[in-house]
Amino acid sequence: YLNTLNDWLAGLEQLRQFAAGAKLFSVSKLASKKLEDANVKQTTYTKLLNAITGIASAIFGLIIFLLSGFLVKNGLLEISALLIVGNFRFYLNQAINQISNARGHMKGIKKLVTEIDKSAEPVHSSSKDSSIAPAIIKTKSLGLKFSNGESLTYPDLQIKEGEKILLTGDSGAGKSTLFKLILGELKPSSGKIIFEDKNGNQIVPDLRKIGYLPQDPVVFPASILDNITMFNDKLDNKVAEAVKEVNLSADLKKFDEGIDKKLNLDKLNISGGQRQKIVLARAKVHDSDIILIDEGTSAIDQKATMDILNNLLKSKATIVFIAHNFNKKMHDLFD
Repeated sequence: YLNTLNDWLAGLEQLRQFAAGAKLFSVSKLASKKLEDANVKQTTYTKLLNAITGIASAIFGLIIFLLSGFLVKNGLLEISALLIVGNFRFYLNQAINQISNARGHMKGIKKLVTEIDKSAEPVHSSSKDSSIAPAIIKTKSLGLKFSNGESLTYPDLQIKEGEKILLTGDSGAGKSTLFKLILGELKPSSGKIIFEDKNGNQIVPDLRKIGYLPQDPVVFPASILDNITMFNDKLDNKVAEAVKEVNLSADLKKFDEGIDKKLNLDKLNISGGQRQKIVLARAKVHDSDIILIDEGTSAIDQKATMDILNNLLKSKATIVFIAHNFNKKMHDLFD
């Protein structure tokens, strides 16, 4: 059960971004059902063992009773009475303990259910939230301080609708951190990020409209198809084109199950490049208005990368791409 939660909660941000929470609930429900069945079986064995113990105790009690009768017959009433009283006291104490334990479990469950009910109360969305993607992203005096004393400062940036931007620079310059600030995963120490609509009005954006491809692509223990659509069957008809555009078609032919190949996160039955292509296809089928890509083709060869970039940059989406190893020809594809 914990392994299942670990596999799925590791990609919680992706599940939230693509509103695929229902899949998380169904998977965790199935895993918890297996855990529940295991607990039921364990309880069955425990009760069976208790029954056997009870029978053994009853037999022992019968022996004591017969022994007591023998003692009575032979005039040894005081000893037999002592044995019977001791036996009675033992079972009385055992019964009291069982009742106390059962009462304690009942009270514990009642408290837990109350806490769960409280935690499960509906969360109401803020009226300020927007259902549209921002047309413009701006940073103003943006800075971030770390606990180790280091800090990052950014120049004032403006990312316009439809622009294709290549973000490059030394490791540690703050490129990936900028994405996390834009997505709200980190809070700036100074300055702010401003989101505007097409009319220049400041908005609180719908983050599901912003596609994010991190350095370590997040995939789930499900089929390649489900990883691309994020469990939204309505997007199945877009998958074939997206697979072609990210050069994933040849990779799928290597699997007997094709696009229905189930990913195994423990045995890593796909390569790093294939993971990146799957996540790139995910961004394509969801028609993200803004796509933030962090080293999205680092595990893919240059020829395939060039093909992917040519297809990707033809879209109307605003794209910000972090890369280290791009040649001049690749650089020239961006605005």
